[in-house]
Amino acid sequence: MEATLDHVISVWERQRSNSQIYALLLEGINIYHAENGLIRATLPVQPLHVNSKGTLHGTLSACVIDWAAGMAIASTGHTATGVSTDLSVSYLSTAKLGDTLEIECKISKIGKTLAFITVTVSKTVEGSAVNVVHGSHTKYIKQ
Repeated sequence: MEATLDHVISVWERQRSNSQIYALLLEGINIYHAENGLIRATLPVQPLHVNSKGTLHGTLSACVIDWAAGMAIASTGHTATGVSTDLSVSYLSTAKLGDTLEIECKISKIGKTLAFITVTVSKTVEGSAVNVVHGSHTKYIKQ
């Protein structure tokens, strides 16, 4: 698992250096677990992540789903993280400044050209996980 985590982090570092939007929005992200087809990370909610009402912005939620799906693909040994073909975001609850988002991303199926991925973003409230966002993402991958 450690080699997988190291690979995912190296892919992330390369992406971050080549993507200003990822570098800005996901600066505080911490990937702490990676195994084949699964990654887990945390992201503290910062001022640039919230909307005018002070709650998690939908754009950030979609960005996290896109990013996590790519990192899950990286967890399978790929160095390229695919091209989005479909992205779906369901907003289940909200988060606010100071909350820490827990991101879990699993590959449902990876084939010759497509990867199907699910992402759950939650926060902890009084010791219990509360789902904030659920997403699904389909990515075109080259073998």
